[in-house]
Amino acid sequence: MQQGHFMTGKATSKLEHGSRLVRNAGFLFLALMVGSILGCGGDGEGQEFVGALKESANLTKTATADARLEQIREVMRPKSAVVDSPVVLLGPFEKTESTSKKEGALQIGSVRNVEATLQAQDFHSRLSWHVGIDGKQTASISFESPAAHGLRLGLQIHMLPMRSVLRVSGSQQDLAVELDSSVLAQTVQNNLNAGLPETQARLYWLPTTRGARTTLEIELPADIPRSALVLSAPQLVHLWILPENADEELDITKATAASCHRDATCSPAFDTTARSVARMIYVENDDAYSCTGTLMADWNDTGTPYFLTAQHCISTQAVASTLETAWFYKSSSCDSTSVDSNVRYVRGGATLLYASAATDTSFLRLNSSPPAGVVFAGWDSNTPRPPTSVTGIHHPRGDLQKISTGILNNFLSCNRVELSVLCTASTASAGKFMQVRWSAGATEGGSSGSPLFSENNGNRYVIGQLSSGSVNTCGAIRNSQYGRFDLAYQAALKQWLGPSTTPPSGNLTSVFRFFNPRTGAHFYTNSVLERDFVISNYPVFNYEGPKFKAAAQAGPGLAPVYRFFNIKTGAHFYSISAAERDFVLDTYPQFQYEGPTWYAQPQAGNNADQMYRFFHLKNGVHFYTLIKAEADFVRATYPDWQYEGGVYFAWPN
Repeated sequence: MQQGHFMTGKATSKLEHGSRLVRNAGFLFLALMVGSILGCGGDGEGQEFVGALKESANLTKTATADARLEQIREVMRPKSAVVDSPVVLLGPFEKTESTSKKEGALQIGSVRNVEATLQAQDFHSRLSWHVGIDGKQTASISFESPAAHGLRLGLQIHMLPMRSVLRVSGSQQDLAVELDSSVLAQTVQNNLNAGLPETQARLYWLPTTRGARTTLEIELPADIPRSALVLSAPQLVHLWILPENADEELDITKATAASCHRDATCSPAFDTTARSVARMIYVENDDAYSCTGTLMADWNDTGTPYFLTAQHCISTQAVASTLETAWFYKSSSCDSTSVDSNVRYVRGGATLLYASAATDTSFLRLNSSPPAGVVFAGWDSNTPRPPTSVTGIHHPRGDLQKISTGILNNFLSCNRVELSVLCTASTASAGKFMQVRWSAGATEGGSSGSPLFSENNGNRYVIGQLSSGSVNTCGAIRNSQYGRFDLAYQAALKQWLGPSTTPPSGNLTSVFRFFNPRTGAHFYTNSVLERDFVISNYPVFNYEGPKFKAAAQAGPGLAPVYRFFNIKTGAHFYSISAAERDFVLDTYPQFQYEGPTWYAQPQAGNNADQMYRFFHLKNGVHFYTLIKAEADFVRATYPDWQYEGGVYFAWPN
């Protein structure tokens, strides 16, 4: 691939190299299933990318999300709806005023052990269950850490029933965050796929709540026994910095950045670019931290939420799974300390795709969609050419968004030694970092991972991410060091951001199959947690083992396979077609949407085999197989199974 600037819009992508135009081909696939009882078919069409760069105003992602598709959502939950919630009260918390354990990242909280609910039996003994008129079973439990501005509860998932729902809310908020059990199961699976130890893989950090008390509510379907739920809460995070907690009238100046920083809202020319930058909160080992990251465009304009930050912020899947991002986290007006009302939070963690200390690069894919109105930042994979004007957009000390401007001076060789960074002058061929001298603004702890933008023909491109900065933030000489994007792109990022339709290797996971002889329906899952739950709690389901492989996460050339649960028949339905998904949502209220379950190819290639689908004319369930001999046998032997053809492509087990 030829290197160059890259920006993407909603329909097409453009490439420019230096001052001349470059042609390149890419493809946009739309796959619809054919011969379906529930929907119609279609095929994909290639699209050629050629021309000048798009205006940045066209980069805004304005599509609104269908609330029915959200697996993590904010809901109104009146305090009166949570009854008889026992409270686990922790002792006073003493914050240590020591230096952050991570250079660059801003420490905003610490993990506290919760001895009272360390064991599952102790956790469950505190729950008081109630049954609603609809048969749903609910129980709640609260945790309080005195003087906390916010809390995050760590939930150890031993067994979590399908179709259960968790809600978490804080004492200083009216909205609860509601999570489908499939979200937690998928996070556990991501952790297991990354090779994390079982206990660590099954620890799920619930969303941040405001105030010193957090309440967890658990809801089980009427047909699920309470014994099928096995959880414990061994830890929580006590947050002492939570600037957006306006309800507490927190003195925001105590947590904000140094005085030389420039409010991003005072620079309207950067408003569009700034919408690609988010504040981060995450948990690592025994502490919580804040950094900054950027939503990155890919060549094929897929809208995949790729996210760039620093390796010293997030370097493992365990930490990536705890990530929360705040978007449009800026002042409501120039130099105001009030938070803009458009701020939006994205939970659910991320999948770590690449991390390297060589350029201090961490590259992730968010597990949840970013909010409407965000921008996918363009990038430049050419070697930077000092001196050149540059701009940094960041969240110093977790503060409202700031902008710094300066000059890219030279290249550096840098090494991290404990909590400090040592850099020496270098060359373009040897230096993996860049030095920026600020003329306005600066960077600070919490700015780490933030993007450095260069400008070309009126458009801005990411050329690096913040690695370290001056000790004297607002001193007479203000320097910052950035890892080089061009080197990270060539080393790895081009397989996701470049014009490729080949799924990255090592992304496949087994899909397990069960058969229910009572209903004649098969059940499929790629979650080890869910597989083990079914084996332990539903003896009527005959386990048939792993039957094929699919991708656990989104990627180039892949599309999500959506899952539904039929509340009348107890059977599941799977479809790779977004049109069919929407048709089911609009037409069949008995089908409960459970979100994407795995990812497959809409088209042939990459050694993938065709998935065959059947529909049972009498009991209304579907059957899927990747084995052609099995499909031929069903067609020849069972006339009640109506053949619906090939629906997508996956991989043999």
